[in-house]
Amino acid sequence: MIDQTPYTPKNKVRIVTAASLFDGHDAAINIMRRIIQSTGVEVIHLGHDRSVEEVVNTAIQEDANAIALTSYQGGHNEYFKYMRDLLVEKGAGHIKIFGGGGGVILPSEIKELMEYGITRIYSPDDGRELGLQGMINDLVKQSDFPVSTLTLSKGEGVR
Repeated sequence: MIDQTPYTPKNKVRIVTAASLFDGHDAAINIMRRIIQSTGVEVIHLGHDRSVEEVVNTAIQEDANAIALTSYQGGHNEYFKYMRDLLVEKGAGHIKIFGGGGGVILPSEIKELMEYGITRIYSPDDGRELGLQGMINDLVKQSDFPVSTLTLSKGEGVR
């Protein structure tokens, strides 16, 4: 396992957390958001059963650096891809997307989603290798950038 010392962000970092639409499994995201908060990151938690539009609109309104989601119900390929598309369409392609779903999201789907532009989908193997704090450190490090300096035109995105 890698270093478990919590990463301290250099910038103000805001992350929107939620469980995907039709998904009542919120134990994992509740644990993850508490660990994220303990690193000094501001978390806007929407709870479970949240639509892509709700999550994207909140992330934009809150000037979030990232979105962190769990999806244990299937439909994750469409959900994550639509989220990426909607962020880019609304001129917020700089907002990073992180997700996980235990063994529900297959390795081939993880590869496809990350090639599509999803920042990171964490697998059970990542959990075993990195541990909870290691995954959070990775998420926070990749989200540690100044949002206020980003000025993107509609349709432009940073990957």
